[in-house]
Amino acid sequence: MGKPNNKIKQLWKGTFAYRQEPHVLYRFAYTKRQAWAVMCRDLAKKQDVAPSVVMNYFNGETPNFEIKIEMEVTVDG
Repeated sequence: MGKPNNKIKQLWKGTFAYRQEPHVLYRFAYTKRQAWAVMCRDLAKKQDVAPSVVMNYFNGETPNFEIKIEMEVTVDG
């Protein structure tokens, strides 16, 4: 799996409703899907559960998370 064509990571903000608590995470990633994966792994580590548990919980079937670009990074030239 290679890097996407956009070679600059963007800053993404993820808001997750996990175990009745809001969790807000900021991570740099190339794509929204990559940001989701990185944030799910980080949240799993914080909650001391397997990443698959968190990824299954935030699989898109229910509106329990949101990920948006917080800061778009560009290169002039």
